[in-house]
Amino acid sequence: MSFRHIIAIMKKRNKTKFVILGLLTIAPLSGYGIKSLIDKSITYFWSESNGQIYPTLNLLLKEKLIILKERQSVGKKIRNIYTITKQGTIELKKWLNTLAEKNIHRDETLLKLFFGGASSIKESIKHLQTRKKEIEKNLKNYHLIQKMIQTQEDSPHNIYWLICLRNGLISAKADLKWCKESIKTLEEHKQ
Repeated sequence: MSFRHIIAIMKKRNKTKFVILGLLTIAPLSGYGIKSLIDKSITYFWSESNGQIYPTLNLLLKEKLIILKERQSVGKKIRNIYTITKQGTIELKKWLNTLAEKNIHRDETLLKLFFGGASSIKESIKHLQTRKKEIEKNLKNYHLIQKMIQTQEDSPHNIYWLICLRNGLISAKADLKWCKESIKTLEEHKQ
């Protein structure tokens, strides 16, 4: 496989560009604002790091898909505030209108449980209890997000945010039920 082929595959898979363009349809944002909004919204199903965001912002500027709207002083720091361009909106819409690539699901807890026969039931239960606590925390956060979304009823994004939130709620409740059943199964097997 050639280096050019690898770069082409990486570009095809790199969705950071579309995450940023999509977030800039909500409001003009700085790199910090983008990361903050990710952490408050899509982090439950999509992650991006600062190491991905800032280089992509520079790339989007070069491609004229975003522009620097203003610079704000925040204490001793200067924050660049970006906004999407017409060309950026076109690029985002093209991506939105293509089929999604195959989702690759990776779940380390399930992987550890799959190989649980090489460990102990006690350790497997511990993994499930940790997951259960994380899910319960996420469910509380989902309810806070739901309240925030309800204050944004005028946003054209509102109905889509609610659809994504509903997916999170239903998935979390199912996962929580599975955790409880699995813990019970392992505890009964232990005896």
